[in-house]
Amino acid sequence: MGVRSSSKEIHQKDHNNSPYGYGYNLASSGTNLVSSLMKSWKTSSTRSSPRSNSSYTGDGNFDAMAKQQTTAIKNSSSSSSYSPLKYSSPIVSSGGGNSSGTRTSTDSAKLYASGNKYSSSYYRENGSGSTRKNDKYFRDLDEDWSAVIDDYNMPIPIITNGGVASPATPKITRSSSMKTTPTSSTTAMANQNASSTFSYPQLPQLQKSLTTDLRSQLEVENEREAQELSSMLQRMARFDCILKNKHIINQQELRQISWNGIPKPQRPVVWKLLIGYLPANTKRQESLLKRKRQEYRDGLEHVFSEQHSRDVPTWHQIEIDIPRTNPHIQLYQFKSVQRSLQRILYLWAIRHPASGYVQGINDLSTPFFQTFLTEYLPQSRLDDVEELDPESYLTESQLKDVEADTFWCLTKLLEQITDNYIHGQPGILKQVKNLSQLVKRIDQDLFNHFKSEQVEFIQFAFRWMNCLLMREFQMSAVIRMWDTYLSETSLETSSSSAAMISDTGTPRTPTEPVSMTFQSFTSPSTTSKSSSEDLPRIRRSSLNEFHVFVCAAYLIRWSDQLIEMDFQNIITFLQNPPTRNWEETDIEMLLSEAYIWQSLYKDATSHWQ
Repeated sequence: MGVRSSSKEIHQKDHNNSPYGYGYNLASSGTNLVSSLMKSWKTSSTRSSPRSNSSYTGDGNFDAMAKQQTTAIKNSSSSSSYSPLKYSSPIVSSGGGNSSGTRTSTDSAKLYASGNKYSSSYYRENGSGSTRKNDKYFRDLDEDWSAVIDDYNMPIPIITNGGVASPATPKITRSSSMKTTPTSSTTAMANQNASSTFSYPQLPQLQKSLTTDLRSQLEVENEREAQELSSMLQRMARFDCILKNKHIINQQELRQISWNGIPKPQRPVVWKLLIGYLPANTKRQESLLKRKRQEYRDGLEHVFSEQHSRDVPTWHQIEIDIPRTNPHIQLYQFKSVQRSLQRILYLWAIRHPASGYVQGINDLSTPFFQTFLTEYLPQSRLDDVEELDPESYLTESQLKDVEADTFWCLTKLLEQITDNYIHGQPGILKQVKNLSQLVKRIDQDLFNHFKSEQVEFIQFAFRWMNCLLMREFQMSAVIRMWDTYLSETSLETSSSSAAMISDTGTPRTPTEPVSMTFQSFTSPSTTSKSSSEDLPRIRRSSLNEFHVFVCAAYLIRWSDQLIEMDFQNIITFLQNPPTRNWEETDIEMLLSEAYIWQSLYKDATSHWQ
């Protein structure tokens, strides 16, 4: 075999021998190259194609490109000023001869490869028609395209049950054979890609434990609501058993079950019974309500008539305090409610000149007023009482009845704590002193810390006694607390109960003065002979006494935080305690703690020294 000429020599021969110049010879060699390639490709496709018995006639794309190139050569040969730069591409040409004699397809391929940056081995064919990929560059390209195709065929993980998960990116591992677990999600894919060499991870699925937890939580909430509803229905049935179809209501039993809370639909009637406004004799209740309500109307007509000179200072003070009463509740911003409270407070001040109106009484009237409004609302809207204007669902006569009931119940309550509002307010001062002594016995560390920081109990506890902790809680929590407070009140006034105290009552030391607040009382039906024997059994605490234990439990609740504070922080914290979001369960826990302290200390008079 002779030595093949190099690409440079072939180009030089073409340049010297061609009558049309170098450009024409290059184009002719390109045409011979495409023609030889097409012939070889037709032969190999005819031998290897199993799809058809007929020979392949040609490719339309190559024929069109060859015709286009031939036309371009003819046009260029007829032009007098031909430039090689006008030649577009030597790869798209077919057919045609050349001026330098016959050349083999292999020589033409070598000639074309010398002017092209791609290797000619990509187009080289073997004797059997199969293509050999000897060039490393094209082997790399084949591997890259194989990886792209495999990635394209990879299934996309999809979570169909609404699960919250971020599936991890599947890791591709090459292996000689596929190693996958035949699951329902991968069987179909494995059948389609049996020749694949990749193993795919199992698709992420919704965690069953999460669904079970959510379902269990929902079931627990539903069960809790069902239990609360069942408990409420049972309590309502117990109250109905006491209140209805009875000639005489058992006051002792009523107080006992009311201590733990009263259902909303029955609260107005029960409060009137506990405070002593309604008699235990059910046959007398209707006539008494009618008489008391008419008496209230007559009192309003008298004090607002021309025959009565208005007490200007008292009226002015009430006008100032009413808009500031419960400013965070919409109910007390209605003009109709403000006018009603103003009439109630002014009439009470005129009928009780010994004490008159004192700031704080306006707060004590609001639980009664709000509770008695619910008596005229359907049971489904009891919780909306704080948002509705009473004039939208009450007539003028009904509103006057609510005012009358509020007035008489407020009167009964203030009779229990009259000493808190007379001149000098000795009842409040006595309660504050008892609170400090009680805290000293229960929490010595807190008491000593207050003493070292020069914190006086009167600086924060005066408001607690004056308003019965109403400004420390939401109204709903206050009303729940008053269920217990009214259960602790006696049917007799504080003055009459004081007169009925026996010498065999609460023991006192020789130097201890008679307490004006911590008093016990005897039942009106108890005789003087049996009072000494039955007193330990029937003795009940007064409202003032129990309230002191509630304040002690309330203060000790923050003991750990208060010990770490200085004077300024202590006063600021106790004036704005974090109890605005307290619910009924928090109030019940506070009352339970107060009851424990009361059981331990109420009869131990030595602890008050």
